[in-house]
Amino acid sequence: MSDASVWLTLRFQELVAQVQSAPEADLAVDLSLPLSADALARELLRHAPPSPLEIERAIERVEDAVMPARARLPAALRLQTSDARLRAMVGAAGAARADAPVWLGIDTVEQLFNRLVARAQGRPASQDPLPVDGPSAARLVIVRELLHHWRLDGLRLTA
Repeated sequence: MSDASVWLTLRFQELVAQVQSAPEADLAVDLSLPLSADALARELLRHAPPSPLEIERAIERVEDAVMPARARLPAALRLQTSDARLRAMVGAAGAARADAPVWLGIDTVEQLFNRLVARAQGRPASQDPLPVDGPSAARLVIVRELLHHWRLDGLRLTA
């Protein structure tokens, strides 16, 4: 993406996922996605690891929220988050240091998602330390779907 991209920050809140531009940005963006990682975990991703069906239902719910929202965003954008649970998941998975900013490309996010699916299909925890609790799985599903449906090449995970 060009340098003209707007950086948007993703925040997981109790009732919504909030996407906002910095207060000093040239273009103001303040978008509330009607989904919550905690609600997704509580309502759909009830097991640790979640079942394949639970993951599929979570994907459907997230797609319903993120696909129409793309039309309300600038054409050129980048996404970042400082979410502690997502950072812990990425750190525990060995994908990044837990204390440094890191770029998570779409391929890395897809690899993490495939590991979640493998755990859902029976891979033992002794073979993969990826956190698979509901709130962690929900964040991963949300990020994956945002990247795919908003056609982004990755996400900056800040410290």
